[in-house]
Amino acid sequence: MTLITTLKESARRVPQYTLIMIVSGLGFLNSAHTSICLAATVNVSTTENLQSLVNSNPPNTVFSLAPGIHRLQTVTPQSGDQFIGQTGAILSGAALLTSFTQSGSYWTAQASVTEQSSYPGQCNASSPACIYPEDLFFDSVPKTRVTSLSSVGPGTWYLNYSIGTVYMGDDPSGYTVELSELPYAFTGGATSVYISNLIVEKYAALGATGAINGAAGGLYWAIENNEVRYNHGRGITTGNGMYIYENNVHNNGQLGIGGGGSNVTIQNNQISSNNYAGYSYYWEAGGAKFAYATTFLIEYNSSQNNGGPGFWNDINSEGITYNENLTSNNIEAGILSEISTNLTISGNYIVNDAFNPSGSGIWWGAGILIVDSNTVSVYGNTVIDCMNGIVGLISNHGDAPNGQPYVLENVSVEGNTITQANGTAAGIGIDGSGISDAVYTSMNNIFLDNTYNVPSVTGDYWSWVGGPTTLASFLAYF
Repeated sequence: MTLITTLKESARRVPQYTLIMIVSGLGFLNSAHTSICLAATVNVSTTENLQSLVNSNPPNTVFSLAPGIHRLQTVTPQSGDQFIGQTGAILSGAALLTSFTQSGSYWTAQASVTEQSSYPGQCNASSPACIYPEDLFFDSVPKTRVTSLSSVGPGTWYLNYSIGTVYMGDDPSGYTVELSELPYAFTGGATSVYISNLIVEKYAALGATGAINGAAGGLYWAIENNEVRYNHGRGITTGNGMYIYENNVHNNGQLGIGGGGSNVTIQNNQISSNNYAGYSYYWEAGGAKFAYATTFLIEYNSSQNNGGPGFWNDINSEGITYNENLTSNNIEAGILSEISTNLTISGNYIVNDAFNPSGSGIWWGAGILIVDSNTVSVYGNTVIDCMNGIVGLISNHGDAPNGQPYVLENVSVEGNTITQANGTAAGIGIDGSGISDAVYTSMNNIFLDNTYNVPSVTGDYWSWVGGPTTLASFLAYF
């Protein structure tokens, strides 16, 4: 199936709590409609040090980056700074490797990298080196990192930190060979930073950090119309008041967009093919994941072909809205809400999604999967041919900050259209021992007025007390 996404430019909404509206020639306009005058525009060639230019200019400066590769640049902006790429401007965190020596069945080069005492993250069994942030590229194609010299072969490479030697299993002759070294393209605590029309690539971001790092204390950053690719951890990490609009965030090592914060808007982005490094999607990987997030508006985005859920909120997130997004070909879920509260999931189109190599039961995933979350409204969504349709789960997730156990409660699934040839179209399951049936009887979880397209209404395409059941038995509970 070919998916054609029409993003809704006319519906673009700029939140009033952020300083993100760009006024030509004037700068940012805040919620009080106070203009901030911009300083002069500074043209930046590919040979100049961008941080030095930032340091030597006042806040609110516009930096216009020339076409070409601005290599090994890390920027801590000043408040109000704008970084706007001319067509073809690339900000790269990778060093060129140009001197090689053949040694038996592999080739070597020297690199300037330092080993850390520890690295965050959990890896898939097939990718044990995922936690190490440096990536090796041949003509912008990442090679697979291995954890020992003896494992080096075609398509793989190994880094000996103690002597700074890169071992490659492929002949580098004729290729542009790069090693990502720097962790961030943009970071720091500045306010009202604007980043637009750049290609941001090949940063050695650690797991759970991003090449564009909005979590370092900055407020009201606007990230618009960029291509963010081949960064090892996340492409973009959110921060308070961030506005992320119309970016192409693809082929990042762990996650396209992730983080936390409050009052964040994520609109009209293409998020695809993330998690090439092989992080475990049970830890954190896929299209987009947010934790401890408050008041997020996530709408009109496409999240496809990611090595983990398309969208995922977790760990005491509150006030999340998913509206009119498209997801497909992700692992475990198109949209996953876990141990969170006060969510709206509306008008999304979820197709051929949520298939999980770990298994096909409802505890392994669904197009829309609600896990131990409360006060969730799921309406007007279209779910087609996913591993399972719209499913709730209750498990032993421990206690929330209020000291009460996380539960699946006040979940309303109404007015959705669910098409399933196999699997479970809708329902709730219990994952774990010692959990009572109250989730079915007294926790106000309801499925009403949904349209089901299944091979037979007498088939067991629904799940309630005791497991799989027919439509008539399922509807009798509501």
